[in-house]
Formats: sequence, C-alpha cells, structure tokens
Amino acid sequence: MDIIYLSSSCSDRKFNELREKGITRKLPQAQKYHSLLMQGLAETIDGKLISISAFPVNRQWTKQVKFKKEEETVGKVHYIYGAFINLNGLRQITRKSAAKKEIKKIYSKNHDCVIVCDVLNQAIANAGRAMGKKYGIPVVGIVTDVPGHASGARRKTLSFINRLISKYGEKKAKANIGKYDAYLFLTEPMNGVVNVNNKPYIVIEGHCDSKMATVENSIEDKSSPKVMMYAGGIHKEFGIERLVKAFLKADLHDWELHIYGDGNYQNDLKQVVSVNSNVKYFGVQPNSLIVEKQLQATLLVNPRLTDAEYVKYSFPSKTMECMVSGTPLLTTKLPGMPKEYYDYVYLFEDESEEGMCETLKAISQRTLTEQHDFGKKAKEFVLTEKSNIQQARKLIEFISRLDKKREI
Repeated sequence: MDIIYLSSSCSDRKFNELREKGITRKLPQAQKYHSLLMQGLAETIDGKLISISAFPVNRQWTKQVKFKKEEETVGKVHYIYGAFINLNGLRQITRKSAAKKEIKKIYSKNHDCVIVCDVLNQAIANAGRAMGKKYGIPVVGIVTDVPGHASGARRKTLSFINRLISKYGEKKAKANIGKYDAYLFLTEPMNGVVNVNNKPYIVIEGHCDSKMATVENSIEDKSSPKVMMYAGGIHKEFGIERLVKAFLKADLHDWELHIYGDGNYQNDLKQVVSVNSNVKYFGVQPNSLIVEKQLQATLLVNPRLTDAEYVKYSFPSKTMECMVSGTPLLTTKLPGMPKEYYDYVYLFEDESEEGMCETLKAISQRTLTEQHDFGKKAKEFVLTEKSNIQQARKLIEFISRLDKKREI
C-alpha cells in the first residue's frame, strides 16, 4: 500500500531555503508535525510515501509569480512540489489542479493506496477528496485544529485583508471538514464537533522525533544562570503575559526567562525586556536552534491557559518537543493531554498569576540533579510510547482496517 500525503510540509532543506529567501513565513510547528509523521510512516509502511506539498506563499512575501514543479527524495519520503501560479485567485486553483494530476499518476501505478491530508490546507485537501471519490481511494483527514474553535490569536497580528482571507479559508474548511472517510484527531473532544457522519477515527495526540534518542542532555551543558524557556506563539491568550508577570514576581535571582516566537504580546514583551535584564526575547528562530537551546535550559514552560473552549480541541506539539529534549517541562493541565502524562511533567495546579508564581518558586528550589532526572524520565516515556515511529504504526494499523473495509 502507498500513502499519498497532502500538506504544506516540505523537506527540511526546502523549508530552510524558503525561510532564508523570505518566500514563506510559515512557523515550524506545522512543518515539524507533518514532516515527522511522514518520516514515521515511510519507515513503517510496506510501500511508498509520496508527499504532495503546497508550501504557503503569497504576493506579500515574494514577487515570484511562476513556481515550477520540483521533486526530491529525502530518506524514504518522495516530495512533489506541484507547479502553481502565485497570484490571488489562481494560486489555489493551480495548486488544486496540480495535486489532482499527481494523485492520478500515482494511482495509475498502484491502485492500492490511501490519501492522508491536512484538512486545513484547502487547495490540496479539496483535490484529495475529489480524487478519492473519483477512484474510490480512502481519504483520511488529519485535524490539528478545529475550524471555528481555534484561539484566533494569530489572526490579530494579520492585516485587514489577510484577516478576511483567513476567515474565508476557515469558513470553507468548516464546511468541508465533515466530508472525509476517516479522521486522525489530536484529542477525543474533536470527534464530537467534527465527525458529524460518525466515520472511523483514531486519536493520536502527537509524536516526538525518534532521532532524539541519540541526543544527550547533559547537566554539564546547562546554561548559567539557570534558564527557564518558552518557545511558541507569544499571544496573551496563550498565558505568556501571565507567565512573565509571575516570573518577575517570583524574583528568582539565579534564573533567566528566555522567550522565542512571535505574536500579539511581542511589543509589550519588548518593553518588559527593556527594563528587566533577567527576561530575554529572541524572536523567531530556526527549529534547530530551539532544540539546541532546550537542551541547555534548566526548565521548559508552557503556560497555555485552559479556560478557553478551543483548548479542548488542541494538543500543542511543543509538549512532545519539550519532553523528548530531556529537559523537564512545566505545563498547565491541558484538557487534551492524557493523564498518563501527569507523572512526567511538572504541573501548574493554579493558573492565576499568584499560582504560577508559587509553582515557579517551588520548582526552582529543587536541585539541578532532581530536575534533570525528572526530565530524563519524560524523555524515556515519549520515546518509548509516543515517537513518530510508534504513532505512525498506530495510524497504519488504523488505515489497514479501513482498506479491508473498502475491499469488503
């Protein structure tokens, strides 16, 4: 069986090239999620993994109009970047057309295939569903965010025109999200709001990079003073402002708070940094640097507030990335996080500013060895139970059952 994987994820080489040229401003979270899952599937499946990628560009970021078709093979993943015209109105149409042509070619060589696609990428998701219906190919939709139930925080940083485009895309995604043959959800509550036709589904909350098993996290390499680190969207809705205030209130003399990312809090954060030498802001950095800094940090933090409705429908990929680094993670009790994780992360039991402050004080009093050992146990847990290889096996078993049902 071959898997045709439709998303905006490309090879890491291609992604870095696009970022360096300024052709895309795509954040690394989605790139890493789909890239790791594809690698896991390619290592596990008895067949080929063909990625048809529609990396996101628009006229605001580049003057290049015509993008020619490109192909490359990295490891066991074969990437196809279809030709498209980078003009409003034509970009999505040409991408959809290119994806349909590639699916037809793949299917003509092997009828035993399945389509797996990112439901949030409308152009190629529409192509996937259309070709799946035409040729009887099962189409599995990966739902990492539920349209209409996301935080909307990043939209606030967009221009008026781009906000309208974003809303339109979300409206279309919401209208089409119930049209897949099967689903992969990050949390169980997603099923209740998406799977209106009661189609088969599997819940896989995320995955970590199996290659991190060979990366050592050493006490000797830890930064001095101690570093508490956050990397991700720095939106007020994500609790980052509360974390900063709690950190300053805790008055931890031998600690610094390092923050990476962008969002609607960054201007206020820059003001905080200008008058507090123990809070440092580094903006958006390559994921390779983020991973390096995670290894050097003493504590990783995710202060995502849990009182919003959308939180039930998300499982931040940074949870896995932090845990597999071997540096301990302090997080809120995210509704979508299975309770089996609780033994391997520090938890904010109280999400108020004062509650966070007290938690930070308590953890800072633990010895470096105690914290380091705790982080090692978390790394062992996710590598054993939640690596991209392990999670890919679960997905392939699920897909295989779908395939049998189709044959019957």
